[in-house]
Amino acid sequence: MRFNHLPGEAAPYGIRAGMGPRHLVGGMVTSAYAGAAETGGAFALSMLTGGRDAGLPMLRHAQSHVALQVLEGEIELFMQGACWRLVGGDYASIPAGTDYGLRMTRLRNRAMLFHTGAEAGGLLAGLGTPYAGYVQPDRDAGTWADLTEANAPGCDTEILGALSEGLPVRAPLRALPDAAVPYVLEAGCGAHLVVADQLFTFAGGNAQSDGRFLTLLTEGPQGPMIPPHMHLRHDETFFCAAGRIRMRAGEEELELAPGDFLFVPRGTPHAFQFLEP
Repeated sequence: MRFNHLPGEAAPYGIRAGMGPRHLVGGMVTSAYAGAAETGGAFALSMLTGGRDAGLPMLRHAQSHVALQVLEGEIELFMQGACWRLVGGDYASIPAGTDYGLRMTRLRNRAMLFHTGAEAGGLLAGLGTPYAGYVQPDRDAGTWADLTEANAPGCDTEILGALSEGLPVRAPLRALPDAAVPYVLEAGCGAHLVVADQLFTFAGGNAQSDGRFLTLLTEGPQGPMIPPHMHLRHDETFFCAAGRIRMRAGEEELELAPGDFLFVPRGTPHAFQFLEP
């Protein structure tokens, strides 16, 4: 199986931590993990890495639903006239039509950014410049403010301007809302389900995304591989947040370490096994 290259078609492939095609935008290094060509226009996924004041200005997508999973550091999310300070494990769901912006506040910050649809996933590459490095430059990396007057044609995005200061700070939720509304969820919270010795935590489901995607965290001890299976109507992505996972996709077997990603198109037999919790 080929790693660190987007195949441009619906085929199993992997990306090692932060090693997808990269751009420098708003002080962040963005690493593409999946795009419209790989997902049939269903979604795009990127890793964001940056330092203090990197991020995105206020913007809005007409069609795309956005999800943000913070991995490390702290990221301020500006939304609905308020500010949330997300730390590792926190999750945000941002439906289409919602004004939002992002600002990183620590010296090192990482997150995964997900867009539904074929157009909004091109935003980061459209605003940025190709970049060979894996972390932002130590001098003149740029900030979110560099993008306040940018244009993003063909990306289902309207740039609205600067982030607002002095907004009230809100705490994340500990339970899922009942509808597709903007929300921030505290790490480890959501809808829980125990299957055998594994804990499944839904940070977002059909009700929260209007049936467009699920966000599921799976935790468990070292154990045997689950039985191989396949999905007929949806693709599945696997992202290793901690520990080590053995994966099987089609006829191939591989291991994922933290930050690694595997794309499994619909109709592909697959299975996983926790090697280190």
